[in-house]
Amino acid sequence: MGQVVLDMTMSLNGCVSGPGDTDAGLHDWYFSPTSGADTVIAETIRTTGAMVMGRRTYDLGAGQGGFKDNPYQVDHVVLCHQPPSEVAEGNTSFVFVTDGIEAAVARAKSAAGDRNVVIGGGATTARLSLNARLVDLIKLAVVPVVIRGGLPLFDGLDIELQLAAGPVSATTPDVTHLSYTVVK
Repeated sequence: MGQVVLDMTMSLNGCVSGPGDTDAGLHDWYFSPTSGADTVIAETIRTTGAMVMGRRTYDLGAGQGGFKDNPYQVDHVVLCHQPPSEVAEGNTSFVFVTDGIEAAVARAKSAAGDRNVVIGGGATTARLSLNARLVDLIKLAVVPVVIRGGLPLFDGLDIELQLAAGPVSATTPDVTHLSYTVVK
């Protein structure tokens, strides 16, 4: 069975978005990968069996046509209070879960089989999964920029996390990939 992996891009000071939900260049490494980053992307796509995201991340992606050419051809479980009236364009499979993060991750685990469940969208969804102690591995793509007024990933955690450092999987001028096993 795969792991539950929190996989987020963040600034050096821990922000996962810029002011007002702007990207602030954080994901340039993913959409225009340089040597090294493309290997990390390919490995993540290969090992992902399902994804979990929040409704706000879903809405942002749907509004920008972000699911039309989605390389992740796996179930995308969207944690929400209410499903949208229309599903985003593209051939991505969405499952809308309204009864909490535990149910969303359980649904994603069922779909993922032996591959990983990736918590990949939204600081709130990330915090909920961490607070519920559902995460086995944290993968961070750290972009060498400091964002003033951005959304910090780890603010608002209700628990203390003990982590064991894993290997640095790639370093380019654009991003450093770090991994941490959650000690349970």
